[in-house]
Amino acid sequence: MRTSEAVQRKERAKPAPVSARVLESRDPSPGELGRRIKMLRVSRGLTLKDLEERGGISATHVSEIERGKASPTVGALGRIARALGLRPATLVEPRVLPEVAVLRAAERTSRRVQWNAAILEPVSDPIHGAETCGQILTLPVRREPALTHRHEGEEWLTVLSGVAEIRVEGQSFVLREGDSVHFRSHREHSYVNLASSPAVILMAVRPRLAI
Repeated sequence: MRTSEAVQRKERAKPAPVSARVLESRDPSPGELGRRIKMLRVSRGLTLKDLEERGGISATHVSEIERGKASPTVGALGRIARALGLRPATLVEPRVLPEVAVLRAAERTSRRVQWNAAILEPVSDPIHGAETCGQILTLPVRREPALTHRHEGEEWLTVLSGVAEIRVEGQSFVLREGDSVHFRSHREHSYVNLASSPAVILMAVRPRLAI
């Protein structure tokens, strides 16, 4: 009997399999809400000024919200949602994220987002508590920067094909297939294609983009 009871206690102590775990659904943090708003705006091809004109909320305030520096009031959230063509609840509804996520190759193309002239394609779905994300960044054939921005955190990039120039606050780094660069992303940075065919880059970003 003692042996049987010990075995039962051991079985009860084992962690439940991932598929059986229930994850708490929590309201998004200011940082998560800001990332969500930014990627919804970007996926619709809208600038901060567009949101200002469509929703009647200042571009400066939206920028602060997107960077997690300010929490929107109910009224501000409603104006942002209206400018995006969404219900306000869509922006704040909690998401239950798994502890393990699989994204199939066939699913990636349907998740593409155009950001300025660049194309972003996620290589993974977010998991519970994730702080980083992986993206494939495709730069079109053009000599001007396909994308210029800055954000808190860091980025790591490696070129899968083509030739890309990464500019970090005036410094230029020319990367060819297999070359990598890692930098703190609060510095303004841009991505330029130097070749006659699209440049394809694998990138890891912290904090994660809410695509």
